[in-house]
Amino acid sequence: MTATHALAEALGVKVTDWLDTDEHRDQAWNLHRLIADQDGPYVASAWLIGMNPHLNDDSPLNAIRNGHSADARAAAYAQISGAHAN
Repeated sequence: MTATHALAEALGVKVTDWLDTDEHRDQAWNLHRLIADQDGPYVASAWLIGMNPHLNDDSPLNAIRNGHSADARAAAYAQISGAHAN
């Protein structure tokens, strides 16, 4: 199964299509798996689309789409380490 198909199963086709490149979909799927391994798939899906304090209340998906995948990855590592933004 490709990252695009797996992400579509987790988030839905419209959200997956909103990520405009396969690279963005791959990045999102990698972060989904990272979060899901620790917190489960439902938390991972919510985390990707939700406001994130490590991203100035932007969503990780929006950060990825806007070229800030490194920031989204850092936010994912903060999530799994239990770090909280001030």
